[in-house]
Parts: sequence; structure tokens; C-alpha cells
Amino acid sequence: MVEKVPSEAEAKYNKYVQLRETLNALAQERITVEGSLAEIESLLEKLKELPGDADLYKMEGYILVKATRDSIMEELNKRKEDLEIRLKALKSQEDSLKRELERLAEELKRLLARQQGGAGGLGGL
Repeated sequence: MVEKVPSEAEAKYNKYVQLRETLNALAQERITVEGSLAEIESLLEKLKELPGDADLYKMEGYILVKATRDSIMEELNKRKEDLEIRLKALKSQEDSLKRELERLAEELKRLLARQQGGAGGLGGL
């Protein structure tokens, strides 16, 4: 005989799936941010090796504009700071979601074990 899953367990499972998808999206975003940070750090290292009066250009929309090494470095450092703040927030969100997922998983196990235990001793998930 097929047993009906309690609506409470079904709701928690649906929430679990939704949070898992959110966690995966956050992880992807974190990986993208980490890649951008690595690229910026590499660019900053290369720029440090150039003389201060080197001819440099940067993209402004669809055109290249001449810029100084220092102004480009300043812009990259600002972007790096912004990305580091974003990365810290993403890691915090990930940690929070992981804890919530663990809590939900435990609740689901208890609910299902209780249902199976009360339905003929099937226990032990």
C-alpha cells in the first residue's frame, strides 16, 4: 500500500528544493565574482610593472579612451573593493542557506521517520 506523504513534509521538501536551487545560484555567482577578482588582481600586477607614463587605453562604451596608469589602477582597486564586499555577502548568504538546508533536512527526516514508524514499523530512513 502506498502511503501519502504528510502535507507538512511535502511543504518542507518543496522549501528545501527551492533553497537548494537558491544555494546553487549563489554558488555560481560566487564563482563568477571570484573569477572577476582574480582577473582584476592579475591586471593590477601587470599595471604595477609598467612605467607611470605608459600609453594605456580603456573601453568606454564602444570606444577606447586614453587613460593614465594610476587612474586605471584606481578604478580597478575600487572595482576590487566592491567585488570583495559582494563576495563576503555571498559567502555569508551561502553559509546561512546551508544551515537552513541542514535544519530542514533534519526536520524532514524526523517527520518521515515518525510517519514510517507509526505505519507498521518501517522506521529507519
